[in-house]
Amino acid sequence: MDYRKLFADVHRRPGMFGLDGSFHDFTVFIHGCEAGNDWQLLAGFREWLVVRCGHGDNLVWRALVLHQAFPDGPPHREQLEAEVELDRAAVETLFRLLDEYLQRRAEDGGLARIFDEYVTWRKAQSWS
Repeated sequence: MDYRKLFADVHRRPGMFGLDGSFHDFTVFIHGCEAGNDWQLLAGFREWLVVRCGHGDNLVWRALVLHQAFPDGPPHREQLEAEVELDRAAVETLFRLLDEYLQRRAEDGGLARIFDEYVTWRKAQSWS
């Protein structure tokens, strides 16, 4: 299955997939896609995001996406759900990052390079 195309379709027309278009619904849908692929669909996504953020090795990918969308600090869930513009920014960032990641992963040796960059990043941390 071409997940880049699927995610682009879901992003463009969430109602066709039973979603309300919120960051929360999209992340639940993507999590379900991961489960249906034996948790391999986004292998390396969290690590790729950690390297992009330069921090957050203790966070899940959804939180790291929010850190990318809001570099000054992500909003609390309640605030994200209440403010349409914040939610929209999170959604746009989510799908941009997913597409970039899936494109990078599809390159020859992409996943190995993603993990290599992550290990290099970890080794460079003072706490490592």
